[in-house]
Amino acid sequence: MNILVCEDQKILLDTLYESLSKNPDINIVATVTSASDMVKKLKEVSVDLILTDIITDNNENALDFIPEIKKNYPRVKIVAITGFPDISFLNKAKSFGVDSFIYKNITVEQLVNVLKNTLAGYSIYPSKGNEKSSILNSLTPTELRVLRLYCNGFERVEIMQKLNISQSSLKSHISSILNKTGFPSIARVAIYAVKNGLILTEAA
Repeated sequence: MNILVCEDQKILLDTLYESLSKNPDINIVATVTSASDMVKKLKEVSVDLILTDIITDNNENALDFIPEIKKNYPRVKIVAITGFPDISFLNKAKSFGVDSFIYKNITVEQLVNVLKNTLAGYSIYPSKGNEKSSILNSLTPTELRVLRLYCNGFERVEIMQKLNISQSSLKSHISSILNKTGFPSIARVAIYAVKNGLILTEAA
């Protein structure tokens, strides 16, 4: 995937570049420090996904530039990352069409998972109250069925066949699961659920 990274803190930008560049699936085509430069850079390079901080150089809020980007580059996925747990950021990101929203207290591995899942068409947002006993309570029966099958090692094609659903429907269910649980990938949800006894693998 070709990625454009926008981060105003140079040390974090360098760290992101160095860490993400180690992944063979990721090609960072450009880095910028301001949201306005991010928009300009899109005219110069081919980008699949944007990873952007929210508050950037010149006190620019990257979220204010999202509608323009989505209008002119509809196929480009956008992942917003921030260190500020401001609910207004979260709500604004959703309303403006940001594909995924994450906080900076995650590992590089988790970040890579979010990027890959977002590019694959999934939308990932943090959820509230991820206590072990309640993390799966908000899942629908179909979502639980999808998760159980995944925990049992079924491939996505097999899950689609067993539930008689389309690929787009499966993607929708997985996106909903990730949104509700706050995990960066369905694999992480499955590991957590099995490890904590929330899903019985023999009950698929």
